[in-house]
Amino acid sequence: MKPLSHSQPLALPYLAWPTVVLAGVAAPALAMTLLADTPAPAPLTLVGGPILAVGLMGVGMIAAAVAGRFWLGVLLALLAGAGLLLLARGLGMPPLPHPFSTGLAMIVSSISFAARGKLFARSAADKGWWIAVFVVGGEAAMLLTASAMPGALPDWLLVLLPAQWSSVAIQTALTGTGTRAAGSALVALAGTAGVTLLVASLWPRRWPYALMFTAWLALSAWVWNHPGPPMPRADLALAAAPAGAIAPMATTPPDAATASALARVRRQIETWPAAADPDLVQRARNLLLIAAVADLYDTEPLQSHLAGLVADELNTRLPADRRAAILAAIAADPAGGSVAARERLPDLGLPANVGNDAPVRNRMGLYAARLAEQAAATAPVTHSPGNPSPVDGRAGR
Repeated sequence: MKPLSHSQPLALPYLAWPTVVLAGVAAPALAMTLLADTPAPAPLTLVGGPILAVGLMGVGMIAAAVAGRFWLGVLLALLAGAGLLLLARGLGMPPLPHPFSTGLAMIVSSISFAARGKLFARSAADKGWWIAVFVVGGEAAMLLTASAMPGALPDWLLVLLPAQWSSVAIQTALTGTGTRAAGSALVALAGTAGVTLLVASLWPRRWPYALMFTAWLALSAWVWNHPGPPMPRADLALAAAPAGAIAPMATTPPDAATASALARVRRQIETWPAAADPDLVQRARNLLLIAAVADLYDTEPLQSHLAGLVADELNTRLPADRRAAILAAIAADPAGGSVAARERLPDLGLPANVGNDAPVRNRMGLYAARLAEQAAATAPVTHSPGNPSPVDGRAGR
């Protein structure tokens, strides 16, 4: 009987692939399942970026390192990502507002992670997947720490992590303007993928490592100087103290990515049935939800500029002599009417809202109050005894 060589990876088939499943599928799926019961609005939407990034990294990097095949890592990562998205939808996550942008971010991320796994396989042979496991564990720990405790880790450290780049790109597609605002993160992921594959192809030459680290630092500097939008959070304090907060409204022009997103939203409102509801009060509620949901998810820089867009739409779609009274009535009774239109916001390329409606109603009331003040200042209400009440939604135009 031929003895086994000490270099033979005896436990590889029994340990490596289960690790891929555990790190890239089971752990993210468990996190989603636990968050599904969290008393917050659409929590899976708010943390989808970090969870999906960890899943793609766990499968793509470790699988490519185990098999030594780049495209197998990419394929398995995308399959895992699609499975996690389906699970999230099954657990109550609203529809994707930007399916194309989400898919693009996941594809570029999978390519970048699988490229690193391929390099580990080339440089460390059968032990390369262990290196991948340690890298995945380290980046995942920092990514999840930053998500759970904002500010706990310095920005300069996070900007060095490809996992953070992936998280920002995916999260921006889930709750923001699409991937254009996170373009620097996508460029960095694609750039590191290309350079890493070049280094893997030139192995065992060692000099390309200098090229790889130089490119990594340069791309990190690019992300630092062109940051994506901040990660969102659900501000639920308003449910308990609605009078203590101020709804944000931008006072400066939007940047190019935000301006493009606002123009897209404005075009899509033209065909959005909720913006033409025959009940004027309900029509105003539907339009206010555009700003309220974005603000609830803290989707800056988009949220504060959406308030101005909503103000313009209210000016266009409500009679000038009744606008202030309608908004004041909504501010006085945010619990009235329907907020079902919040689930159709993906039609406008915005994140939807599901679950408890108290937080979003409070936000809606805040915006209604602020815009009512503006409307009262610019268009005083006058009506005779024979005219319908200013807040009677049945008298639409």
